[in-house]
Amino acid sequence: MRGADRLIQQQYEMLLRRDVARLPELYATDAHYAMPGVTVRPPELPALLRTWTGAFPDLRVEPLGAVRTAGGAAVEQLLTGTHTGVLHTPFGTVAPTGRDVAWEVVDVVRVRRGRIAAWRSYFDWGQLMTLLGLHVAGTSRRPSEPVGVPA
Repeated sequence: MRGADRLIQQQYEMLLRRDVARLPELYATDAHYAMPGVTVRPPELPALLRTWTGAFPDLRVEPLGAVRTAGGAAVEQLLTGTHTGVLHTPFGTVAPTGRDVAWEVVDVVRVRRGRIAAWRSYFDWGQLMTLLGLHVAGTSRRPSEPVGVPA
């Protein structure tokens, strides 16, 4: 397994085991992790990811595909879970809705000298909020469901 593949797989496994305290060990000291509205350095990453596992205790990741480059990879996946905990977002907190949701995420990961140099997660906050049953200003209909996910 190439270096990027190994590091990406390790991060996903640690997240799914809820063993996020050691995630900074996978990152270069000057690295960053970003998602829409949030950018953190490696020491802050465990707290950020605990907000997701706290909001979705049964969070699951289903890989859909990947594109590899010499310096990293882009990985598409489907995240699923039941929203039973408070979700902390850049826009405020969302009380548990009890809804089962599935949303697509693309992670773009760059690796340097055997460590993660940058990890960017791309997803649509508006779609996720709508799936949770919240009205998002400027939307007039429920977004289409990802392929293979029942409505």
